[in-house]
Amino acid sequence: MGSIARLNRPLRPPRLRFFSLILCSSLSVFASQLTSCSFPTDADPLPASKDPALTFLGLSLSNPIESLQPVNPVITLSFSDILDPDTGALVAIRLGGRGSPIETLVEHNQVERKLTLRPKASLQPESEYQIDIGTSLKSLAGVSLDRTTRLTFRTGKDVLPNPAPETPLTLADIIGAKGQLKTFCATSGCHAVQAAGEVAARNLDLSMATPALRSFLVGTSASGSPESLRLVQPGQPEKSYLLRKILATGSFTRIIGDPMPAEDSPPLGIDATLAVQRWIRQGAN
Repeated sequence: MGSIARLNRPLRPPRLRFFSLILCSSLSVFASQLTSCSFPTDADPLPASKDPALTFLGLSLSNPIESLQPVNPVITLSFSDILDPDTGALVAIRLGGRGSPIETLVEHNQVERKLTLRPKASLQPESEYQIDIGTSLKSLAGVSLDRTTRLTFRTGKDVLPNPAPETPLTLADIIGAKGQLKTFCATSGCHAVQAAGEVAARNLDLSMATPALRSFLVGTSASGSPESLRLVQPGQPEKSYLLRKILATGSFTRIIGDPMPAEDSPPLGIDATLAVQRWIRQGAN
């Protein structure tokens, strides 16, 4: 794989526990506008390894694919790895009939490695549509989709009702006394450098002043351009460095330092990870 992955795969074994950022005095960062992330270490890079191929796993529609779809279908595409959000645009995934591509709202679900498309306007009833998935789609490791895919479906006349609103999540629901991440807390100050020469837990230092955090570049994107991420980007979990740190335990996500939680900590379950993703998508309140 490319130099990005080689530079961002740390050799040092993880030691410290995960989510003391919850108890850190800087925790208000999450719900406000304090930005980005952790800092490089002096750890030697791992040798290059072979990254898994990025493959398309399947399509989910509002109705079974052999049935007629509503004119406002929800289209969910599943993949084998986490998608780079900068490549999941109309160029890579095209919904249309015989004319121009249809504009869609795109929602990344990096936890479950899915992409959900919703047409911005209703489709024509009793018409055939196709979805083209191209190889310009890439994983966060920079691996392109292994092949192009074309899928077709037909609409009927039905209109899908609006989904029930989600239960709003607040920071307390995530890391409060009854939050799903409470059991992953370490000690206060774990994510702050207390003395010269120290390294914050998992290389996630939340003690920096706001300007320094804002100006820090995480690394380089799959396209080769500099990539700057906020620690939490309200409304966009796929652009939030915190979620990448959590997901890095199971996939390469272009982080600096070690994934969270540490390998000697209990694994973070799917429900807790989805809760973090949903909290960010709802605005990180």
